[in-house]
This record gives sequence, structure tokens and C-alpha cells, in this order.
Amino acid sequence: MSIERIAALFGVGDICSVTELKNGHINRTFLLKCRRGKYILQSINRDVFKFPEIIEENTDFIVQAFSENSGCGVRIPEFLTAGGEKYFKENGEVWRMYRYIEPSGVYSPYIHGFAVGRFLRVINSGDFLLKTPIELYDHDIPLPIRNIHGDTKADNIIFGKIPAVIDLDTLMRGYAFVDFGDMLRSVTSVGFDMQKIGEAVQGFAEGVGDLLNDNEINNLSAGTLLVIIKLSERYCAGKKNFPNKTQEQCRERQKELILQLEDFQRNEDDISSIIRTIFRKGSI
Repeated sequence: MSIERIAALFGVGDICSVTELKNGHINRTFLLKCRRGKYILQSINRDVFKFPEIIEENTDFIVQAFSENSGCGVRIPEFLTAGGEKYFKENGEVWRMYRYIEPSGVYSPYIHGFAVGRFLRVINSGDFLLKTPIELYDHDIPLPIRNIHGDTKADNIIFGKIPAVIDLDTLMRGYAFVDFGDMLRSVTSVGFDMQKIGEAVQGFAEGVGDLLNDNEINNLSAGTLLVIIKLSERYCAGKKNFPNKTQEQCRERQKELILQLEDFQRNEDDISSIIRTIFRKGSI
């Protein structure tokens, strides 16, 4: 079925152009420019996400959580429906569609941290427990298991007057340090910078508020190391986890992550001190 026909099922027509976006690692993503606006159409990778119904159920909860926390300072995409559902299945593929969110601001470590922290706070504001569509971490650490995003890199934050958190496929149960750690890893992906780390931690602390307990806060830095190690292991497995990349690209990315891990290990004490200081001030 053509992109145009799939879009029509979501109520979108008058398409002027279709552009495939190549910055995603797992799903196929298309930008549709139409007479009435822009839209994102994605094909969910069934090799990675084997239970799309879990993604749909999680998304329904997130939409409800944000509707109950309007004005929280962060938003999520506006999903369209096809036949009353947020996903459409065709020949083994699962499609979803949402309105394109136009970036209107430049990247900011502080806003990145705030968006991740506030997202965590909102999705843990009710009694709903997310289901896990893809296992990334073993739950054998004596910390609270919470609802998390699972992939908080900069590409999944749209920066503007109200930042938006996108790509909600990886919503799952896990540890808060996963979202914090992936955010901090992303902040330093183009060069290790303690000032940027401080700004990101400040934003995260303000966004997450009083959600985390002292034990969680004390383990944020160590959790960052674990996140980088786990991501490096996933790249070691290559195309199995990142089908849109070549084996050589996966090897190069793994090397970059190892160097980044070494930076965090050398500076772990200083980062832990920054975290404790910022969260201590926030609790006064």
C-alpha cells in the first residue's frame, strides 16, 4: 500500500511531498507536506518491537497523563487515528501518524534536561504502570521501578517555546537513571563539557521536582555509566538492534561510546558532586 493511501486512512490528503527522514535508527519515518500542514508517518520495526499493541496501550496512557497535566511545560505529539485506533496494520507493518512539530528554538542542555525530568514526573503522576515492549535493562537493582521514556537523546526532544518529547515506542518500566543517563550521554555526544552537564542536571532537577528519592538521586551518576555500557553492548550486536545502520557504522559508534564512557568514569566524582549540590538546593 502506498504512503498516500496509508495517510488517507488517517484522514490526511492533498499531499504535496513525501520525504524519508534518515536520522532514525530503528523505524522508517516519513515527513509529509500537505496543503493543510505537515505530518510524520512512521512504520514501526516489527523485528525490534514485536508487540505493537503494547506501544498503542502505552501511548493511550501517555496521552491521558498529559491531558490531565496540561500546562506542565512539556508536550507530546498529537496522534491521528485510523478506524479509531492510533495504529494501522498492513501486510505485517504497523503504521502511526502524528502532526509534525516544527522546531522553533535552538538546542539547550538545560531545556533537554528539563523536558526529560518533567516528562518523567508527568508519566509517574498516576497509578498506570507502563508495559515493556522491548527489554533493555535487568530489573535487579534495589531502586524504585518507574515509568520511563527509554530513549531520551536530543533527537527525541523538539526544542521550542514548549519543548516536545517524541518517539514514544520505547516507553517502559525501568529506572529513572535510564532517562537521566541517556539524556546526559546525549548532551556530551559532541564533546565532554562539564558546563553543559551542569546545565542539563539543573534542568532535569527542576523538571522532575520531588519525584525521586535520595537513593535514586545518589545513583544518577552511576546509572549514566550503566546506560552508556548497555548502549555500547547493543551496538556490538550491530544490525540486529540497529537495522538502519551498517556493521561498520555500528562498530564506529561503539568505539565512540567507549571513549565517552572513559570521560564519564574520569569525572564521575565531580558529576556526582554537581548532582548532589543541585538537588540539595532544589529541596530547600
